[in-house]
Amino acid sequence: MPSAIATIKVKEDKVDEARALFAKLAANVNAEEPGTLAYIPHQRPDEPTTFVFYEKYENQEAFATHGKNLAKVGKEFAGVMAGPPEIVMLEEV
Repeated sequence: MPSAIATIKVKEDKVDEARALFAKLAANVNAEEPGTLAYIPHQRPDEPTTFVFYEKYENQEAFATHGKNLAKVGKEFAGVMAGPPEIVMLEEV
């Protein structure tokens, strides 16, 4: 099962907007993507502009579907992000 850790840094003046966006996005992903087993955003308390997503997918197809769906909210992401996300892919053992 593919998993990912995505780290996203947001602009200092967009932290509240990012929290709301990521919470809404997580609710939508978890409700509308049955192949997504976990999609959980976290905010670092020691670094409030840094958000870390834990993601787990049933298979590669589910991961690809998520990527296509994520592209639909690209403009919203671009408005809060301070740079490109760092994505680390993992395989469950």
